[in-house]
Amino acid sequence: MLRSTSTVTLFSGGGAKSPGTPSRRANVCRLRLTVPPENPAPQQTEKKIERKDQPPELSNGESTKRLPQGVVYGVVRRSDPNQQKEMVVYGWSTNQLKEEMNYIKDVRATLEKVRKRMYGDYDEMRQKIRQLTQDLSVSHAQQDYLDSHIQAQASALDSFNAMNAALASDSVGLQKTLVDVTLENSHIKDQIRHLQQTYEASMDKLREKQRQLEAAQMENQLLKMRVESSQEANAEVMREMTRKLYSQYEEKLQEAQRKHSAEKEVLLEETNSFLKAIEEANKKMEAAELSLEEKDQKIGELDRLIERMEKERHQLQLQLLEHETEMSGEMADSDKNRYQQLEEASASLRERIRHLDDMVHCQQKKVKQMVEEIESLKKKVQQKQLLILQLLEKISFLEGENNELQSRLDYLTETQPKTEVETREIGVGCDLLPSPTGRTREITMPSRSYTPYTRVLELSSKKTLT
Repeated sequence: MLRSTSTVTLFSGGGAKSPGTPSRRANVCRLRLTVPPENPAPQQTEKKIERKDQPPELSNGESTKRLPQGVVYGVVRRSDPNQQKEMVVYGWSTNQLKEEMNYIKDVRATLEKVRKRMYGDYDEMRQKIRQLTQDLSVSHAQQDYLDSHIQAQASALDSFNAMNAALASDSVGLQKTLVDVTLENSHIKDQIRHLQQTYEASMDKLREKQRQLEAAQMENQLLKMRVESSQEANAEVMREMTRKLYSQYEEKLQEAQRKHSAEKEVLLEETNSFLKAIEEANKKMEAAELSLEEKDQKIGELDRLIERMEKERHQLQLQLLEHETEMSGEMADSDKNRYQQLEEASASLRERIRHLDDMVHCQQKKVKQMVEEIESLKKKVQQKQLLILQLLEKISFLEGENNELQSRLDYLTETQPKTEVETREIGVGCDLLPSPTGRTREITMPSRSYTPYTRVLELSSKKTLT
C-alpha cells in the first residue's frame, strides 16, 4: 500500500513594502504532498514533487498567483491498482467546515445523553434490586427474631402457669390454716366463757363466805358483850361457856379457813389455768401474726408478679401494634407469606394478651380475697386481745379481793385473845403469779406498711385503666 502525507501551511502578512503602496493582507494556502517512491529513481521524483510543492516566490510582497480566501483544499491520492497515480483535490469553505463540526458536536451530545439515560436506568434498576435483597434479608432476620421471641414467650407462659399452680396450692393451704385458726378461736371462746362462769361462781362463793365471816364476827362481839356483862355474876360459868364458844368458834374458824384455803387453791388453779390459756392464746396470736406476715409477703410477691405480667402485657401490646402497623402498610405480592406470618403472630399475641389479662384478673381476685381474710383475722385478733385484757383485769381484781380477804383473816386471828388451846398451826398464804400488767404490754399489734383496702382500690384502678 501507498502512504501519503500532506502539510498545509497558512501564511498571513506581506514582504517588503514600497513607499507609497497600500498595505495588503494575503492569505496563502500551501499544500505539500509527499508520496513514497515506486520506481527505481526515487531522487528524481522527490525533486519533481518538491518543485511542485515549492511556494511561489513573492516579488514586492505579492504572489504571482492569488489563492481564493476562505477556501481549504485537500489533496487525496488513491491507491487503487486500476487507477494508478490518481490525484483528487477537494475544496471546502470555512462555513461548511463549521457546520460539519457543529453537526459532529450535536451528534456527540445526543449520543452522550442516550448513554447517560441508558446507564442511569440500569443503575436505578440495580439499586432497586439491591434494596429488595436488603429488605428480604431484613425480613428474614425479623422472622428469626420473632420465632426466638415467641419461643421465649412460650417458655415464660409455661413458667407463669407453674407459678399459678404453686400459688393456687399455697392459697388452698392458707385457706386450710384459716379454717384451723377459726376453729381454734371458737374453742378459745368457749373456754373463756367457761372460765367466766367459774369465776362468777367463785366470786359468789367468796361473797357468801365473807357474809358468814361478818356474821361470826357479830356473834363474837355479842358473846363478848354477854361475857363481860355476866362476868361479875358467874365468872366460872362464863369461862366455861366462853371456852365452849371459843372452841366452837375456833372450829368454825378452822373450817372456814380450810374452806377458804381450798377455795383459794381452786382459785389459784383456775387463775393458773387462765394464765396458761392466756399464754396459749398469746402463742396462737403470735402464730397468727406470723401467718399474717407470711400472707403479707405472699401478697407482695403476688403484687410483683402482677406488675411483671402487666409489663409483659404492655410489651406484647407494643409488639401487636408494630405488627398491625407493618400489616397496614402497602405490601407487594411477594410479601403475602410475610403478611400471613404477621397475621398469625398478631393472633397469637392477642391470645397471649387475653390469657395474661385472665391471669392478672384471677391474681387480683386472689389478692383481694387474701386481703379481706387478713382484715377479718386482724379483727378477730383484736377481739381476742380485748378479751384477754378483760380476763387479765378480772384476774387482777380476783387477786386483790383474795389479798383483802387474807388481810381480814389475818386481822381477825390477830385480834382474838389467845388461850391455852391453840389449834391454828399454819398460816394461810397465797402464792399468786406476778402481775399480768407486764404481759399486756408485751402484746403488740401486727404492723402493716399499707392498708389492705387502699391496696384493693389500687388494683381495681389499675384494672380499669388497662
